[in-house]
Amino acid sequence: MEGMQKIRRGTGFRGVLNYVFGRDADHKKFPGVLIGGNMSGTGPRALSREFGITRKLRPDIGKPVWHNSLRLPKGERITQEQWVAIADAYMEKMGFGTLHPRCYVLHDDFEGQHVHIVASRVALDGKVYLGKNENLASTRHIHSLEYEFGLTITKGPEYTPDGKIKMPEARQPTNQGRIGKSRPHGS
Repeated sequence: MEGMQKIRRGTGFRGVLNYVFGRDADHKKFPGVLIGGNMSGTGPRALSREFGITRKLRPDIGKPVWHNSLRLPKGERITQEQWVAIADAYMEKMGFGTLHPRCYVLHDDFEGQHVHIVASRVALDGKVYLGKNENLASTRHIHSLEYEFGLTITKGPEYTPDGKIKMPEARQPTNQGRIGKSRPHGS
């Protein structure tokens, strides 16, 4: 299973909710289906109003929106109930409490089954999720969830002997394909 390359934070709940619920049929993608979370709304407008309650609690938080998705390897599928259990466990591992509003929206399209998690960084008690090093933490948690839920084990992070994540080697740019650079004919 993998997450988005970078967890997204934003200012507007309605925009991300419109995205996760409404998919363009022309691009062979299917609409999202609300499968879980801890909110009562069932669509972008109602959920956005609910998320707005936490925004009003902490107007000083400029980016209260938190968004990530979890994707299975292509061709694999699990039940909605399994997705909800995985998403709940993931959010707990990430440090979100039960008072942080969230919803889980399932996409089951040609690229593979995945769930979008949209959450408020502001809890109903006004506490704020800060999420230090959250992309690194997310990678670790996803890897542990694969074992915990019996999912296909995907390539996780590589570690150095001292226990730190091994960073990929920086690649040097090549001249091939540069704009404005002409190549000799026949090459």
